[in-house]
Amino acid sequence: MLKKYLPTIIITSVIILLPMIFGVVIGGRLPDTVPSHFNAAGEVDGYMSKNVLVFVIPLLLLLAHIICIAFTLADPKRKNIDGKPFTLILWVIPAVSLLTLGSVYLYALGYKLNVAAISFAMSGILFMIIGNYLPKCGHNYTLGIKTPWALNDEDNWRATHRFGGKIFVAAGVVMVILAFFTTATKAAMWIDIAVIILAAAAPEIYSYVYYLKHRKKED
Repeated sequence: MLKKYLPTIIITSVIILLPMIFGVVIGGRLPDTVPSHFNAAGEVDGYMSKNVLVFVIPLLLLLAHIICIAFTLADPKRKNIDGKPFTLILWVIPAVSLLTLGSVYLYALGYKLNVAAISFAMSGILFMIIGNYLPKCGHNYTLGIKTPWALNDEDNWRATHRFGGKIFVAAGVVMVILAFFTTATKAAMWIDIAVIILAAAAPEIYSYVYYLKHRKKED
């Protein structure tokens, strides 16, 4: 797999570092401290050093990218991740790097973006993409909904991931809609958090119920 995807790995790694290059180019225009966190209303409530934003964050994202790839390639069932699921792994962090750091740069330069709304929308789109890919994810130990019941039963795995895919797409749609209400109500943030928790918990519960149902049939 490494030989097959090496060109894409190199390209995505370079993309992750593009904000660093951009930060060096515009460094003189950035303030010494830049926004690092935004509340649900899109207001800045945390700051970091300009140098941390420009140099440290992209390098940390690159490290996370490499770790994700290494764990995937080390999976004994990595052949089941080949194709679209592995492509998703390769492009998630580059997309996060460009959109997140790009938004922070623009805000620091005086463009009053609603970063909270952008984050909500970006998270929702990511959930929808993951939901679309989950049913295509073969049985493995690295990527997917790794309940013990799904890992021990490929039928449970397939059923759980079909169900999880639908839940993630639905959650993503809700999160994108919530992006339009971040400035209207702070409750949008708590609803967003609740949606994420429910989307994560529902497939876990489904996998266990599936296990119990089919265990009774076998008994």
